[in-house]
Amino acid sequence: MNDLQIVRLENTDISVWDFSMLRAELQRGLDSYAGLVYTDETIKDAKNDRSTLNKVKKVIEDARKAYKARCLAPYDALEPQIKELVNMVEKQRVLIDETVKDFETRQKEEKELEVRKYYDRKAVVLGSLADALYPKLFDKKWVNTSNARAKYEEGIMVAINGAAADIAAIRGMNSPFVNTLLEVYAQTLSMDQVKVKQAELEDAAKKASLTTVEEAAAAVGATAPTPVQTTPANAEGGTAMRIYATQNQMNQITDFMKAIGVRYELI
Repeated sequence: MNDLQIVRLENTDISVWDFSMLRAELQRGLDSYAGLVYTDETIKDAKNDRSTLNKVKKVIEDARKAYKARCLAPYDALEPQIKELVNMVEKQRVLIDETVKDFETRQKEEKELEVRKYYDRKAVVLGSLADALYPKLFDKKWVNTSNARAKYEEGIMVAINGAAADIAAIRGMNSPFVNTLLEVYAQTLSMDQVKVKQAELEDAAKKASLTTVEEAAAAVGATAPTPVQTTPANAEGGTAMRIYATQNQMNQITDFMKAIGVRYELI
């Protein structure tokens, strides 16, 4: 690229460059490399060409940086004074902002109390599940200070009525596992999850009545344990027993005991 003379512009103000002419000249020089292949024997040529391109690049970059610095010089001189003014404003703005935020926080807390009191009055239809369901039913828009009372009360009633309908549907399933199903609903607010749990419990109950201890153990790849006789546990007529089960089986057992009203303690 010896015929490329852009390096002659070194230390020349970029503002006087003829970019159209330079672009054409640069392209002619770069075209000379098209299809050029270097070999071990011509590696010296490759190094020389690389050095030429590096120098051309440096000339362009140096000119660009110098021009940029010159353009920014007036701004750089004013920037500290500008920032000083901004900091003066920001100091007072922060003080006022803290006051506003404190007011807004207190407003929100008061609104949250109003929302919860209204919910508690109307959620009696949810029975013992009212407290557990509140975090699931809660909509942050209810405590938005711009949200009128009528609007958030309407939202609360829609949520309560929806939950009440789901609870009625669960009770209407006439399932022996209704208490467990209600717990699942309170945790997930999902009828789909309730149906999944119902199917699991029904399957577990079916297996419990039809599968022997040996078959159940074989199903999980374990050797059936020797049955242990139960012994009285306390004066209330409780019975102590040792259970050999996988975690999944233990979950099913505890769900089933909850469903039929058995009180138990894990030791």
